[in-house]
Amino acid sequence: MRNNFYTILILFSICITYALLSEKKESIATEKHAITDFQKAKRVLKRFYAKIGKDFYCGCNFEKDEEELGRFKINHNSCGLKARKDSKRQTWIEWEHIVPAHSFGKDRECWTKKDCELNAKPVRGRKCCQTIDPEFNKIEADLHNIFPVPGEINADRGIFSFGEIEGEERNYGLCDFEVNFKEQTAEPEPKIRGDIARTYFYMEWKYGIVIPEGRRKLYETWDKLDPPDTFEIRKNEIIEKIQSIKNPFID
Repeated sequence: MRNNFYTILILFSICITYALLSEKKESIATEKHAITDFQKAKRVLKRFYAKIGKDFYCGCNFEKDEEELGRFKINHNSCGLKARKDSKRQTWIEWEHIVPAHSFGKDRECWTKKDCELNAKPVRGRKCCQTIDPEFNKIEADLHNIFPVPGEINADRGIFSFGEIEGEERNYGLCDFEVNFKEQTAEPEPKIRGDIARTYFYMEWKYGIVIPEGRRKLYETWDKLDPPDTFEIRKNEIIEKIQSIKNPFID
């Protein structure tokens, strides 16, 4: 379904190998490739996506921004992407949790803790969990659940579940991604719907995170209509080398 699979997969493998070697040099723990927090997960992801350079939602090419250190700049012309409102945020790639942090954090004690501090400043919700809850950090850092996407779309989707929206109102140029703010639903293009469904299945299987109410049958349908392609299968195998666990719903 995606163009230039084999070239992308070769680059992906090379970059993952580099990431693994780098992680090995940096680690002094017994779990040499353990990714214990979201920031470390993003560092690993940036190493290999720097060579692949395609976002998940729109298929836009992106590359390292020479002016904004640590960011990836999107080539809007490569995919016809446009901003709905926030053209600045839509300039860059952000790292999206398909199953939002809110879904696996809101019921944890750290999410509602009132006397939580970071650097002597009060923090709440996700920030507090990142500060004091190792289990939350582990879930948040799971590479099977993190994908590169355009920044404004990441913000617009927020914590909405994925579903199907009537009509085809395009607010992001040629990118086939819709958000219904009233219904709190985001609709991805058909060729990535199976990927999304299998991510939800994995997060439920691995961490007990319940699939959004009324979405299970829809995601089961998406799984069947959009089976794993070569890229998704290979990516799953590579992530296993880092995390020692595959997404079994891809196999």
